Amino acid sequence: MKKISLLVLLTAITIYSFSQVTNEPVKPVLKADYLKKSRNQKTAAFVLLGIGAALDIGGIIATVSNASKEVDYVFSTQTSSVNHGTEYALYIAGTACLTGSLALFIVSKSNKKKGMSLGLETHQFRQLNKSNLYTINYPALTLKIKL
Repeated sequence: MKKISLLVLLTAITIYSFSQVTNEPVKPVLKADYLKKSRNQKTAAFVLLGIGAALDIGGIIATVSNASKEVDYVFSTQTSSVNHGTEYALYIAGTACLTGSLALFIVSKSNKKKGMSLGLETHQFRQLNKSNLYTINYPALTLKIKL
């Protein structure tokens, strides 16, 4: 008996100590949430696309500028060389932005599909109460899965 009561006491202490208490109600994910998230991601993707294109164009301009300087150094008697560090940095940053924008476009499309497949509909539930049949309407979150 002592072992069982000790086990129950330890289980109660463990459950009370390690349980998570939340005071906020769980908010259901709605169609509008997914569509808003998709719209925000698409905006961020277009911004990253523009920044990436601008950085790559800047890298091309820097390459052309340094190429003309290298041609001048080849035909002159000067021995200084041109540093290509900024060109590489512009190309890498521009490519990273373009890759990030591509990923955001893909995720945005996925969220839009989720948002379009979710819906809130009313369903009917029939309940027997004291020999009477009641029909109760309740909201239900529906998910359309295309096979």
